[in-house]
Amino acid sequence: MAEYVMGHIIARERNFKCINQCQEKQVWDQKGLAKYRLLEKLTIGILGVGDIGKEVARTCKTFGMTVWGLVRKIPMKADRMSYIDSYRQISELPELLSSCDYVCNVLPSTPETAGLLSGDVMRHCQAKKSVFINVGRGNIIDDDSLLKALREGWISGAILDVFDTEPLPPTHPLWTTPNVTITPHVACVFFDWQVAEMFSKNYENFVKGKPMEYVVDWEMGY
Repeated sequence: MAEYVMGHIIARERNFKCINQCQEKQVWDQKGLAKYRLLEKLTIGILGVGDIGKEVARTCKTFGMTVWGLVRKIPMKADRMSYIDSYRQISELPELLSSCDYVCNVLPSTPETAGLLSGDVMRHCQAKKSVFINVGRGNIIDDDSLLKALREGWISGAILDVFDTEPLPPTHPLWTTPNVTITPHVACVFFDWQVAEMFSKNYENFVKGKPMEYVVDWEMGY
């Protein structure tokens, strides 16, 4: 999933779509393609920094980005990750949205997160015209709210891998909305060998009475 996020950020900042179009038209647009932003000058806000969010954060920091993380509770200094520059709680979401060039949702679907970005919440993104990346769950924002954020120019684009309704209907307006990239829930695909390794490791931990990895907390909902 971190590869998906980083790949799309680089593709957008380095105008890969324009590069392909220029090649198809046999156009040498050196001047146009030389205009781009350095990743070290950009900030990404990651909504949810659990196992997946931490890996996204680590990857973005490796490329020099400033990383903000949205959490339920600010960790103690000794428990903070070196690749997360600033932590914010959900009550401080507006500050994160107004401070980040990219906003990446990795949150699970819970009663607390459903609709978290719906309504006019994304208005806070207009300061930096953030790009919204959703690889978490589709119900973080309803479709009408997302379309409004795009139409109003509060966000400059959206990279969407998850949706409230899947598959996304062919007639859905998101398909034809400018500056929107749609992928069919493939940001993170588990391969057979990964599942086997994970099961084997957890089985060994279980037999030895050790804590298992990726345990679901039914009270928290993920």
